[in-house]
Amino acid sequence: MKAFARLLGLYRPYALWIAASILVSLTSVLANIGLMATSGWFITAMAAAGLAGGTMNYFTPAALIRALAILRAGGRYLDRLVSHEATFRLIGGSRSFVFARLEPIAPAELGDLRSGDLAERLRGDIDRLELVFLRLLSPFVVALLAAGVIVAVLARWSAALAGAAAMVFLVAGFLAPALAAFAGRVPSRATALFSAEIRARMVDDLEGLAPLLLTGADARHFGALEQRMEAMLAAEGRLARIGALGQISVIVASELAVVALLGVGVPLVRSGALAGAELTLAALAALASFEAFGGLPAAFAGLAGSLASAERLFGLFDRKTVVVDPDKPALLPRRFDLVLEKVCLSYPGAYRAALENIDIEIGEGARVALIGPSGAGKSSIADLLVRFRDPTGGEIRLGGEALPRLAIDDIRSRIMVVGQSPHLFSATVAENLRIARPHATADELWAALASVRLDETIGALPEGLDTQIGVAGTRLSGGQARRLAVARGLLTEASIFVLDEPTEGLDAETARQVLDGVFQRTAGRTLLLLTHRHAGLERMDQTIGMDGGKIMSRSREPTCGPEPANACLPKAEKSATLMAKSVGEP
Repeated sequence: MKAFARLLGLYRPYALWIAASILVSLTSVLANIGLMATSGWFITAMAAAGLAGGTMNYFTPAALIRALAILRAGGRYLDRLVSHEATFRLIGGSRSFVFARLEPIAPAELGDLRSGDLAERLRGDIDRLELVFLRLLSPFVVALLAAGVIVAVLARWSAALAGAAAMVFLVAGFLAPALAAFAGRVPSRATALFSAEIRARMVDDLEGLAPLLLTGADARHFGALEQRMEAMLAAEGRLARIGALGQISVIVASELAVVALLGVGVPLVRSGALAGAELTLAALAALASFEAFGGLPAAFAGLAGSLASAERLFGLFDRKTVVVDPDKPALLPRRFDLVLEKVCLSYPGAYRAALENIDIEIGEGARVALIGPSGAGKSSIADLLVRFRDPTGGEIRLGGEALPRLAIDDIRSRIMVVGQSPHLFSATVAENLRIARPHATADELWAALASVRLDETIGALPEGLDTQIGVAGTRLSGGQARRLAVARGLLTEASIFVLDEPTEGLDAETARQVLDGVFQRTAGRTLLLLTHRHAGLERMDQTIGMDGGKIMSRSREPTCGPEPANACLPKAEKSATLMAKSVGEP
């Protein structure tokens, strides 16, 4: 129940909408009960008056019946509007809240989650929480209040009638839902977890569909999906049967309510303590009130699944924030030189440090290359520069200020990192570029594309900048997708550009052209190039060789180009070039 209490805490900002929804729903339910009860009373009273040869005022009850009919119809329409508006606000607010909670812990604390799993938590789990309010919380409160009103009204005529109704309401409103929740706890939770796993697997398998088809592993993966689907369908079947039995119990309880009230009321009518029309009113009011209890068993049967989704979300909330903004951040410095002093970094659970005693000085406007094989620690340095993580030892200073003393948004406004696997959205070329500069003109977009030699490729497409690039840029080649991400980074007004393997997957000539465009675009600004290739290093102010998280060599002298680099470096620096060649430099 701790998860349920935390879930209700998420609803607190929408308390007024929730209250309005419950009030409108209660009004609609009471109008329906009143319509049926008043109509029964009216017909019975008219029949009794006719048999007795008397008369009665039928204008008032007729007008009341019309008013209740209008109120019921209008109330149900308004109930749908208000309840769904409240639900949509809850879902939208919850999704925004979750995303805001994820932002400060990404990417460091989300590395153990698959993209499909994370997407399922943001979508499927939050959508499942809709059931808690729309089908459980609101109906339960409405049913409880409606039952209380009916019992109070019946108590005016007879305590025995009120007691009989209360007992049946207790069975339908509390016992049946409680039994349904107990019986459905296992299949409901299984349904939620199977659904999450299936969606996560589908995302992963779709992203890796080409390798699966090429290696013949697709049948095994699809077979695993089918097994999970069959297990989920079996759990859903058990849950549906439990919900159906619960609904049957409510129907039986409504019939028992009528029998119980008649059994108590008939002797009262015979003794003259209760009029026949009043007994009809009581019986029909109790019967109509069970409309409010109808969906409760099925909703309670699925409660465990909703709580499982809530627990998955709260599992994200409870993750520790790796980096935090300072309470009183220092002003962004006017100069943008970078200093890494004895920087160390160890990842949780890793058997060795990712970085050890890294000392690097990068002057404002300098061009520096970090060269080394995969796993050398280059990308870890990029993460530290934008505070995706903080070093476990040492210090990084920007313009003389330690990074933890600066606001994270300020740091990221001045340092742009284009990673090894940049994400492209399922949108147009222009929309992907304008993430970096929302109000960029078409000319500015074309200029950025020209910087990475992608303007002719995009210009040849029928829709140009409005071309849809597909999920994660699947309609582009790997090299084109990487260059599009670099162009997006170059559109920013950052003072420091960090490009991680920007020429990966490109032939030597295209790589040279792209680097030419990057150097031209970043003229006067700092450029940090992370690469395992040594093409273009002759234009760098400083080349730093890395391996195993350590600096192996440094060079402040320009090389003579990609081949033969050894002849152009001082003897002490040849190890950097040898290391670059060892990773397969063309």
